[in-house]
Amino acid sequence: MAYSDDFIRKIRKLSDKGSISKSSFRSVFFKFLNGVPEDLCWDIFNRFFPDVDDGIDPDTAVIGLDDSDKFAVIIDLFEGEYEESNIGLSDEELKYITEVVNDYALELSDEVLMNVMKAAVARGLLG
Repeated sequence: MAYSDDFIRKIRKLSDKGSISKSSFRSVFFKFLNGVPEDLCWDIFNRFFPDVDDGIDPDTAVIGLDDSDKFAVIIDLFEGEYEESNIGLSDEELKYITEVVNDYALELSDEVLMNVMKAAVARGLLG
């Protein structure tokens, strides 16, 4: 899981007292999903970024380092660096990712597409 470990290290390096701004976090996450269409990155980011309280500018909102683990799992999924029996996503989350990846299938590498679909099939979400 070296690639997602690099992601976590980068987030920790940029963090201030255990949190990082949403915009900084998003920038790093998008960079680590290199080669994935930006619209797909946005779809996933918006689905998994924790909600912020009303009245807080979403671009200055912060994310805790503990919350970055879910994004590391997504990076592992796209890179194919995961154990099929231990993907840290719920069935609903993996199904969502599978559906949006399918929507962008023509714009993705075969490797990314296969990594995500293989995980969904192993979980029994596609049949």
